[in-house]
Amino acid sequence: MIFSSRIDSLMDDVDLTSSLDFLASLQQSSGMIPWFEGGRADPWNHTEAMIALALGGRVEEALAGLRWLSRMQNADGTWCHFYMTQGVAEPRRDTNTCCYPVVLVSVLDRIVSSKADIEPYVDMVLTAIDRVVEHQRADGSIPWAVDPRGEGYPTSLVAASSSICDSLAIAAELSERHGRGGGGRYLDSRELLSQSVADLAGPYADTSGWAMDHYYPRMGGIADSESLSRAFLDRFYLPDWGVRCISPNDWFTAAETAETAMALHLEGEEVLSQEVYLTLDRFRGANGGYLTGVVRPTGVSFPHLEQSSYSVAAVLISSYVLTGKASGSIGATILGLFS
Repeated sequence: MIFSSRIDSLMDDVDLTSSLDFLASLQQSSGMIPWFEGGRADPWNHTEAMIALALGGRVEEALAGLRWLSRMQNADGTWCHFYMTQGVAEPRRDTNTCCYPVVLVSVLDRIVSSKADIEPYVDMVLTAIDRVVEHQRADGSIPWAVDPRGEGYPTSLVAASSSICDSLAIAAELSERHGRGGGGRYLDSRELLSQSVADLAGPYADTSGWAMDHYYPRMGGIADSESLSRAFLDRFYLPDWGVRCISPNDWFTAAETAETAMALHLEGEEVLSQEVYLTLDRFRGANGGYLTGVVRPTGVSFPHLEQSSYSVAAVLISSYVLTGKASGSIGATILGLFS
């Protein structure tokens, strides 16, 4: 059922194995991967962990995570924002969270040899995206969340919307690949959303102090987005420390650092991309996990000694992405690793 293939990583075999082992160790018997042991889970970060495991050859674990998503999907095709081991922790629907699983299905579609094994999940993720697109406004923007009654929140988010742009492009390709047709409607929605983000034409919250607002448009493949300028790097990046999550706070995080490295790779800034990636050594633990963040100048971890699943997942994905050819968006680049 599963192709045996190896994707190059910037990690050596020992470090790669220990990081994959660490991530897999967090997976519960249900297939869910929480933020950390005993913590809550959200479908976006759960999906990211499954993508990292799939790229690392841990396909059975990734499929178990996909089955968890299937069981947790609401009747309307959405997912709730947060889950605990025993039930829902936050019932609102995060639109970005509902879109992102399409990337996981598209990755597994290139690994699992039998299309019949993937077919049910194609419908699962496309239905979720259909529910999100229904909330797209006339200005192209999409609310960042929808309440359980189906009412969209009044604001949108730049980083989340950029990620949705990527998911819409992947949805179009997956839809056509599996003969669903109508992929053009996802591309039309993506074009409207992309332009909305580029022009900030919509009720976007002012989250410009967050690093992800500056690099996620590039990761989402938004052509009109600003490049990661020297002004961004001077504000958020500090050599040997990594990337600040929020400026001007001196809290540097593994996830933002790994994602910035990937965004620079998409821009063709290979030397700087590798430089940023190498700062991730600061966050690495002997067990293969990565600290969520550290505070300058003391270097103390915050939250205290927390090694989050999404941190090691982001680092793992970046270790694969940076070895491949950039293809316009992070999702397209990940899928390009299989060509």
